[in-house]
Amino acid sequence: MNPAPLLLALAALLDVGANALLKKSDGFRRLGPGLLALALVLLAFGLLGISLRTVPLATAYATWGGLGLALSALLSRRLDGTRLTPTAWAGLLLIGASVTALHHLHG
Repeated sequence: MNPAPLLLALAALLDVGANALLKKSDGFRRLGPGLLALALVLLAFGLLGISLRTVPLATAYATWGGLGLALSALLSRRLDGTRLTPTAWAGLLLIGASVTALHHLHG
């Protein structure tokens, strides 16, 4: 079994966690969350790098970025009450469709 999809999903989750911690760091005024965010980003990049052993760069980066973006938007909706417009929902669906298309292209 190829672990790359799992590594990419974990990298995206780490990236989302880093984004949430950056918000908590208040522009790095709170050092703890800021440093933890940097550590999570480094781990995310490490997992992305490992996945590149078997996944083409375009597919890996689109998966990591697309999942990170979509999950960050949903987390912001949940934690901050950010309202996603119908256009935003359509954009999230297009991201999902794009990532899926890249996966099928590079099978």
